[in-house]
Amino acid sequence: MINKIIFTLALTCASLNGQYVKVATHYDAEQTANQIIKGKLNKYLNNKLDFSFEKRKNKFIDKYDVEADHVEKQVYKYFDKGKPEYISKTNGGYTFTIAVINNKDDTDILYYCSFALDAFTSKIKSVEIDKGY
Repeated sequence: MINKIIFTLALTCASLNGQYVKVATHYDAEQTANQIIKGKLNKYLNNKLDFSFEKRKNKFIDKYDVEADHVEKQVYKYFDKGKPEYISKTNGGYTFTIAVINNKDDTDILYYCSFALDAFTSKIKSVEIDKGY
């Protein structure tokens, strides 16, 4: 009888602890950004993700459920126009930004590439490219 009570208590405790999902509160965004700059973006992308870019001032084109290969080509097309550099203020968030800086004038920012990560999978779920007016 005591064995049945102990077994029941153990199952109850296990089921109560199993209902909480633990998500890390800190993500090393700088390391991920440096890997993306080196050319390993596909390693961090979801299979399908949201992609938006600024066509002209305050006019965005949004695409949903885009293939990872297409997003990778687009991001590196913008990176090739200048020198990409990690510019986020903190190194602990699930959203970080890489700026594309003009090769001739280092005070001129051409584009801002913002990446948003899914906290559960640690994969990039959306990419947004803004012009750097």
